[in-house]
Amino acid sequence: MSKPKIILFSRQLSNCPCYNTTFNADFETQTVASGKDFWRGICQEKADAAIVCLCSAVNEKDDVLFRLLPLSGPVPVLTCTRNLTPDFIQMARQQGVNRFLRCTMKREEIRDTVFKAIRHGGLWEWLETYYQEGLDFSPHIRRLIEEIMHTLPRRIQESEMAQRLGISRSWLQKLCRRAFGTSFTGIMRRIRVHQALCLMHLTA
Repeated sequence: MSKPKIILFSRQLSNCPCYNTTFNADFETQTVASGKDFWRGICQEKADAAIVCLCSAVNEKDDVLFRLLPLSGPVPVLTCTRNLTPDFIQMARQQGVNRFLRCTMKREEIRDTVFKAIRHGGLWEWLETYYQEGLDFSPHIRRLIEEIMHTLPRRIQESEMAQRLGISRSWLQKLCRRAFGTSFTGIMRRIRVHQALCLMHLTA
């Protein structure tokens, strides 16, 4: 079985303790040192995930991440840093970053986070883009999305989802129509189409 492929942007790779222990061990890693090459890699390479290494950053706000082009797209983007602050997370999300790694995390935790990002393929960000107002309608909505992402690519039935959420099928339908403007079957169809388009983009 081939390893998932990641594109790793780093100006000072020697300062990234995760490179040899995790990135280069558990993934097929292509390293780049310029923003142009990184962007090209995301758009053209058959990459499963992209990582911006900021382990050598002195000031998160002044780092190269915020001089890169917006990174939103079908390929999930992660950052690897020594520290995480709420301000950095907010600004990084605006640049298209999906998930966050810390150098102090265990190898298994880093690996699982990357795998989870690959598996979800930017789905949460896509839903936030198109259904932002509806996502805050009920706490059940975010749990619904988490359950969908957890079960992909398996097709989960409406009755099973209602049982997972601890609500009735009729209440599930009301939630979906209020949040997404369609039925549970309808939003699942849209999600599958989105995932298929992402796959086509990656394999084009």
